Amino acid sequence: MELSIERSVLLSGLGLAQGIVERRNTVPILSNVLLEGKAALLSLMATDLEVGLRTQLACKNAKEGTITLNARKLFEIVRETEAGEISIKSLEGDWVEIKCGRARFKMMSLDPRSFPAMPGAGEQPNPGAGSAATLKIAASVLSAMIDQTIFAVSPDETRYNLSGVFLESQEGGKVRMVATDGHRLAMVDRPCAGFRLTKGSILPRKGLGELRRLLDQAGEAEVSLTLESQLAWLRHEQTEVSMRLVEGEFPDYRGVIPTSSKYLVRVQREAFLAAVKRAAIFSSERYHGIRMTLSRATLTVSSTSPELGEASETIDVDFNGDEFSVGFNAAYLMQALNVIPPADELELAVSDEVSPGVLSPADDDSFRYVVMPMRL
Repeated sequence: MELSIERSVLLSGLGLAQGIVERRNTVPILSNVLLEGKAALLSLMATDLEVGLRTQLACKNAKEGTITLNARKLFEIVRETEAGEISIKSLEGDWVEIKCGRARFKMMSLDPRSFPAMPGAGEQPNPGAGSAATLKIAASVLSAMIDQTIFAVSPDETRYNLSGVFLESQEGGKVRMVATDGHRLAMVDRPCAGFRLTKGSILPRKGLGELRRLLDQAGEAEVSLTLESQLAWLRHEQTEVSMRLVEGEFPDYRGVIPTSSKYLVRVQREAFLAAVKRAAIFSSERYHGIRMTLSRATLTVSSTSPELGEASETIDVDFNGDEFSVGFNAAYLMQALNVIPPADELELAVSDEVSPGVLSPADDDSFRYVVMPMRL
């Protein structure tokens, strides 16, 4: 293979691949990207067997061929060079020469035939195993839905059915995303006419993270996320991100969301977030517990640490009930408040010290965040 390509074009493609390639080197080929030069296009592919990336980049092609190169090192070379054009040429003995202006590098290529295949659009291993469903939605809307749920995914790899975001269609032409780790739950609905998914699917956290990068490039354009059998993929222009869906049944999240609460408090979003941040300074570094005390027209957010001291802050709220106190994980609250849809006022629904609390924008139930209380 022999070709030349603009530095900015190659850097963009390699940047998308960095989060996918395997860095632990358990399987050396998974640390590489597959580069295939053909006609005036360079096809770049990366996979970790669960998430895959394919993209086509414009280039000047002299000789066709296929090679694999270490994704991280190639990215560093292209990122650090000041040359406007990069030349890549296959040499004898699996060596590859990379020229960037007056700089020259030699890298070893692993056998391209050992690079694993990653199923994508039209390459299902069992055609007809499941009907396809396509979600057509603005890239910015899908990106926001990912941001508003992915933080609540369980980090415990043994809990497979909680290791991703659950996607399903809703009546009235809506799409829903839900994530939970057993301590909190984030749910967001958005209008999406024509989307029908017979059975909900669990999209893996890593796959959604890589999808998020591609959505940033798409901006406000409409994108199509297709789900079929055990695979999901999204294509934008010349780039496609695909992922294997998480196996297992997502828990019945509807039973976790309280249908009614004893206390309903309206609070200014910015004031509430600021108070939680300040109170969290003296909370336990391990449990991040803070206490919220409601009394007539006020909410006091406080924390106590035997080693450090204590903090409290009182803000005005719309509340006329009896005095009530409940503890929450400050980190959980801040993560939700940072991604909640823009709203001047929020509603906090609580019942007692052991029942979950619900946080949502006032007069808007399209986003709901459920968090279990803490005993302090």
